[in-house]
Amino acid sequence: MARTPQLARVRTVAQDAMRGARWWTLLDLERTLRADTEFWRDLWAPSLSIAAHKVGLAGARARLDEAIAAGFHQTDLFEPELTAAFGRDPDWAQVLERARANVPAPPLRLTAWPEPGPAAPLRLDRAEPHREPQLLSRLPRPAAGAWQTARELLAWTSALWRHANARINAGDAVDVLEQVANGARYSCVEYAIVLAQGLNALRIPARRVSLRRGDYHDGVGQGHAAAEAWIDDLDRWVLLDGQHGAYWVDEEGRALGLPELQARGRPARPVHVGPRAGIQDPALWSAYFAHASVSGAAWAPEGYVPVFQDGQVLPTERLLREAGGAYPRLSDLGVAVAALDGEAAVRISPAHPYAVGGVWNGEAIEAGPGPHAAERRFTRALDRAPGEHRAELAALTPYGPLTARELRWTAA
Repeated sequence: MARTPQLARVRTVAQDAMRGARWWTLLDLERTLRADTEFWRDLWAPSLSIAAHKVGLAGARARLDEAIAAGFHQTDLFEPELTAAFGRDPDWAQVLERARANVPAPPLRLTAWPEPGPAAPLRLDRAEPHREPQLLSRLPRPAAGAWQTARELLAWTSALWRHANARINAGDAVDVLEQVANGARYSCVEYAIVLAQGLNALRIPARRVSLRRGDYHDGVGQGHAAAEAWIDDLDRWVLLDGQHGAYWVDEEGRALGLPELQARGRPARPVHVGPRAGIQDPALWSAYFAHASVSGAAWAPEGYVPVFQDGQVLPTERLLREAGGAYPRLSDLGVAVAALDGEAAVRISPAHPYAVGGVWNGEAIEAGPGPHAAERRFTRALDRAPGEHRAELAALTPYGPLTARELRWTAA
């Protein structure tokens, strides 16, 4: 039956009759209600069965049996009236069992999906939006991969000027570069500003790092500034020293992040990519890994000392016990369930701040036309063919797809 104003009125009258125990009114509507195919099996047939019993009509249960034969299974919605009406029937237990057997398998069930790991909010060190195009115009062009791009920018940054202890009262890479073009020379902090903001302009997530020696609350030369970046093709964070044009590797040549450097029992080997091989004593510089903070967070397993060598307060937006909370894995994904052209779909929610789309089994998800094209770059309909299904999901950045995560589902 089409949904018409007349049908809506009939449904209202029938519902009011059920609530008001006006059983004959409900029974008088049976012919019309049978034509309501949307609700006949699951609502009207069992309701009429109860109504017929209430007024003492013979064969009251026939409508219930008809509904169960058609697939009705929601007997609990009509309790205790159904059991009061038919519970003494000798086959009542079998009737209920037949109804329970009618519950169909779900048409779709997601059985495994990726989840991002817990982490503190990520705060990158970026130039102001209106300044970023100016910064980008000054930078070397990006390479094909994120790691090659990061190393080239590291080498470029380290060659801009020779280190000096002067400081600029600005945290903006464009300001630093303009002053350097006029002959200014700055400290490790300014190298870190240019490197971190330059990497972000090239769509490589990066932030500044403050490194401190063991007893940094007293003495001189107790701190150093560097940057760290999430490298898509390495699937990891890597520490980058703009002043020295260096990063550190383990015995297998794998580029290391700050938490790994802090956990080592002996100094890692620095690799220089710039014109100055500035780290001549790895042990001396590895002492700066004793304590650290990054843009947005600091960690201190044994207690945080908030004062630096000259009495300067060391503020932190979030104080953590362990470094892990400050290091989200930016290839992680979350998934949301969505509707796409009326079909059940999943929407990829990348942790990577510069994701430009999603990848499904190695193929980029097409945006397609329409007002929600951007959203469609992350959304894919689920295959409804009966059986088990799996897909490899990944975020897509300007440097290519990230590490894939598995999604599994079943369809009936």
